[in-house]
Amino acid sequence: MSVMPTDLCSEPLFDAEQIKLLREAMGPEDLREMFAELPQHAGQAQDAIGAALAVDDLDQARRAAHVLKGFAGSLGAGRLAAIARMIELDAPSLIAARQYLPALAAAIEATTVRLGEFKTDAV
Repeated sequence: MSVMPTDLCSEPLFDAEQIKLLREAMGPEDLREMFAELPQHAGQAQDAIGAALAVDDLDQARRAAHVLKGFAGSLGAGRLAAIARMIELDAPSLIAARQYLPALAAAIEATTVRLGEFKTDAV
């Protein structure tokens, strides 16, 4: 594994350029509505990844990570997308994939907190 899970905590939570493009294309209100779905979807993906790893199903964990990577990436949630990518593509084993779970949980928490701030900030 070339990038350690703890190294991912320095990855930006959001890609400002992606958010700018989304805001211009959708408008701030629609973007806020999409962002409101992110914590639930990320939590469901986290649960699916954890459940798959608990029964030693790396392929299923990778599929769940793939879904999270796509959803998070499309919304500019860079850190979540990066960790999901690592689970999907870079973890060669169950042990390696499990090492990303704390970073995934921390990224979901930090992303959720930042999304709460978007309610008062201009997205």
